[in-house]
Amino acid sequence: MMALRATKKTIIIAGAVAVLLVGGTATAAAMVLTAQQPEPNATRASEPAPKPVVTDPPAVVPVTNVARASVDGWTLADRTVVGTVLPEVGDAASGAVSLRVDAPADDADIIAASAPIALAPATEYTLRLSARVLAEEKAASGIRLTAAGQTFELPELDAEWEALEFPFTSPAEGGASSIDVVLSGAVRGFGIDDVSITGGDGVELVPNGSFEAVQTTAGIVNDSLVMTDESAVLAVSLADGPVNWSATSTAGGEPITGQSAVSGPLAALPLTGVSQGHYAVSVSDSAGRQIDTAVAVIDADGFSVAQDGRFGVAAHVEKETFIGTGSLAAALGFAEVRNDISWERNEKTPGQYVWDPNYEREFSRMHANDVKLLGLVVYGNRLYGSRKAPGSEQSIQAYGAYAKAVADRFDLVGLEVLNEFNHRENDTACGPAPSCYVPIAQAVQDHVGAAYPDLPIVTGSTALYDRDWFVGFWQAGGLAVTDVASYHPYESWINRDSDLIAGTVKQSYADMQEFAGETRPVWVTEMGFPTHYDGVGALEQGQMLVRNEALAFANGVEKYFWYDLINDTPDLAAGESNFGLYENSPRANVVALAPKPGAFAQALMISQLGGKDFSSEESDDTSTVTVFGTGDETTRVAWASQGDVQRTFASDVAVTVTDMSGNAELVESEDGEVTVTLGASPVFITPEAE
Repeated sequence: MMALRATKKTIIIAGAVAVLLVGGTATAAAMVLTAQQPEPNATRASEPAPKPVVTDPPAVVPVTNVARASVDGWTLADRTVVGTVLPEVGDAASGAVSLRVDAPADDADIIAASAPIALAPATEYTLRLSARVLAEEKAASGIRLTAAGQTFELPELDAEWEALEFPFTSPAEGGASSIDVVLSGAVRGFGIDDVSITGGDGVELVPNGSFEAVQTTAGIVNDSLVMTDESAVLAVSLADGPVNWSATSTAGGEPITGQSAVSGPLAALPLTGVSQGHYAVSVSDSAGRQIDTAVAVIDADGFSVAQDGRFGVAAHVEKETFIGTGSLAAALGFAEVRNDISWERNEKTPGQYVWDPNYEREFSRMHANDVKLLGLVVYGNRLYGSRKAPGSEQSIQAYGAYAKAVADRFDLVGLEVLNEFNHRENDTACGPAPSCYVPIAQAVQDHVGAAYPDLPIVTGSTALYDRDWFVGFWQAGGLAVTDVASYHPYESWINRDSDLIAGTVKQSYADMQEFAGETRPVWVTEMGFPTHYDGVGALEQGQMLVRNEALAFANGVEKYFWYDLINDTPDLAAGESNFGLYENSPRANVVALAPKPGAFAQALMISQLGGKDFSSEESDDTSTVTVFGTGDETTRVAWASQGDVQRTFASDVAVTVTDMSGNAELVESEDGEVTVTLGASPVFITPEAE
């Protein structure tokens, strides 16, 4: 089978003949594929002058977004199987709606979408569709179509819609079948529209092939309110007619306003003029309905924030609030989630593991969004004694066996042994002492290590950096059962000083070296700043997050898990319930959780770092400057704790200074230097390309 492409042309793809149609009319040229080789010329003609190579300009990526809605006539894959299969608005091939498939996990042979068809036996049909991939350059879509036992391979695609045609003959038996959109591997930003199968009688067999008929609730129905400059669109289901909207930066300033006309069950409301930042958005329709929410917009290379494996977040998928953790985490750029996997929830009969459906659903959804799980194996199990922690030899070995069962079942980035053992009451012989923790960690190593030698066993997980506990742990032989050391350095929160983490991390490595003779990687598996009445302000949470994470990585932390993904309750005065980056529940007439300013700060940091590793520190007595990347590819994260200061950096090119509200300012180079004003709120400094 051969595929030909041409931008804005119809491509007929057949087994032996491929005919190119322009504007619906066949061109004079047709390619016939045969096994014959051309006859050589008897005499060699003079070589013609080489023709210049013509390359297509990069495709313009449209601004689109997806809605949480069902599609009439189609079965869409469950989100535990495929990350996103949802209606898309903003730039359909025709009408208002197309279908988007986004499946970052590298899974194959999964049906993302399917519609029933009925074919007559041994009859000629034509499958027609429009398709694209949200990318400037042509790339494999990661999608194939199947119908009636036949497979239709798509050509490479870019962000411009292409009309494709596949002539085929139905099987001799005919009958009921389906048109299926099937994953061939990882898929990013695939769009499909105008799906049609017709025979000689012209009867359309595909129900709702334009995807215009959808079912959703009224209001703002975006699947996520975290957007990029390529997805700054509200998907809305509102009364037909004009819609007025405003967006006001949380950092202050005049509102940005706009008006659009909407119609039908699903429409796009472009946030034209809304640049990078965190905003309070208000929408009012022709029926007088007003809807308020918050959104975050990130300048990113693509329609989503690229995930970074250094960044993780804590979740509690046992709670209904945390449904959709995988997509919520991925939207901010998190690549990993830390979650309890409660022993008592999953082993209620000795040796039999029946997995809690909340874990199975949400961990599967995480995998579908290419988000790995740091499994926190907690706590005891009353089948073997205490619920608080395993203490007897029998319970310790049963705990190790349970940890192995967790590793067998879920897509893990690590297994963490208990949580805050140093801080929790338990029934072990020596209480919270490390001498009672070592055998528990040893059991996990014994049961898991042989089967999964590359899966890190994470130990410690202490409340604060408990230096006395860790010294005792290393002296008791803790290094032998440790692949990764972890702790929760809330000293920074208790003292309202995000920069304290630098000294904490340095001390932890020094203690490991002194009392264990060598070191292991450190993961901060829990750390955050809450926004309750006695906490920090909403904007301050984001500032402290960036400073704390930057200094953690600058001092040797390998992974950092923010606590928490979502506020635990809607009570904004509740102490430990407001560590989240998202609000606790959707607002009225909005289906997605609203991001807090801290969520914007986290996504901004991940986007600004762009995967660059920490390389050096340029701090002085007045300011802190951490450098990620090298050469011309650097990002400095910089701030000054005590009032505004001027810092001068060597640079032959201008730099862009991006502040915590998302504003970007170009600072020109003079005599090979740039001067930047730094304050308590960190900024990101990146050189402009020459």
